[in-house]
Amino acid sequence: MPLQPARRTRAALLACLAVATTGIATAQPDRALIQAAIFVTTFDRLDDGCAGRYTATQREQVQRWQADNGVDAMRSRTTALRADPSFAAQVDRAAQLIVQMAHSKGADDCRAAASLTQLPDARFGRELAAAPAPVSPPPALAPTAPPLKSPTTPSTVPPAAPVAAATLEQIDSFAFDTRPKMGMGGFIALDIFPVVLFKSGEVLKDVSGLRYAGGMNAHRSAHADDWSRWRRQGGKVQVLKNGQWEDLPFDNTYARLPADLRLAGRFRSTSGVGNIAVGGQQSVTVVDEYRFAADGGVVRSGAVGSTAQAGDTSVVTRGGSGERRGRYRTDGLLLRIDYEDGSREQRVLITDPKKPGGVLWLDGESYVERR
Repeated sequence: MPLQPARRTRAALLACLAVATTGIATAQPDRALIQAAIFVTTFDRLDDGCAGRYTATQREQVQRWQADNGVDAMRSRTTALRADPSFAAQVDRAAQLIVQMAHSKGADDCRAAASLTQLPDARFGRELAAAPAPVSPPPALAPTAPPLKSPTTPSTVPPAAPVAAATLEQIDSFAFDTRPKMGMGGFIALDIFPVVLFKSGEVLKDVSGLRYAGGMNAHRSAHADDWSRWRRQGGKVQVLKNGQWEDLPFDNTYARLPADLRLAGRFRSTSGVGNIAVGGQQSVTVVDEYRFAADGGVVRSGAVGSTAQAGDTSVVTRGGSGERRGRYRTDGLLLRIDYEDGSREQRVLITDPKKPGGVLWLDGESYVERR
């Protein structure tokens, strides 16, 4: 049976946790103490981003985890241990990596926080939280590269909302721009990404903003850097960047897709985080795949894997999210999917309507056709 979103989130967090904590010294109980500190620190960051928007089930999971594991006591103990700058830096780095992993696949903070509490290693127990502090500071994590940073990863990801019909009516077309992007292992690559051209002359540089829970005005206020102005000049599409009008690297723009558009083929998005590019030995890779059939059938699947090395020890983890089967249809600029399990999915679809293949952009994320 295909994994539900919460279980897929737990699979991704589990793989990322393996990477984030592989460098911890193996001595017990210090390793358990550091890992518990990472869990509490990561949870607190996600909980802040959630801002109380848990579902009833998620809230029950969080409250039970806090009570069963003495989280308040562990939080106090972690605060005391952070007096060691090395300990604080490494715990913060591990927490950042886990949060970034959740955000990179669009998991909202509430779901990620609740999923984190369900991982086996998150059940460190009240005894560890209440145990006397060690005489000497706990061993630091193995030396690592600087914390990962990605300009395209938001600090919080609100729950995605359906795209309003009124918003679609305001769209003139889509165009394409380029930017450097952190890829798997921390390597930098050139990313081609779509931008939304509005009839008002505004341009939205993050397509996923169309699904912002608070609407366009709220997104504009919260993410002003994702908005600018555009115009057509001399047959070119220009965008205002740093006070200067610049031509976009591609001339083609696309409006609504044909109502009878059919997709066919296997399209895969591969993303990840890590620090291999800067001399580290840690990486997490996430694969999300759609297999479309011309008769309207679709199968969605995914996988997550991680590699990490500390000294002579190497750890590789793999997991899959199973397959979900359903039927798809295109509706203007939207891809709608009804799955056999009763769930539904809506994503903003961007592709060349004359040749719907090669690359699809779903909510701004590129899916490349695999032969």
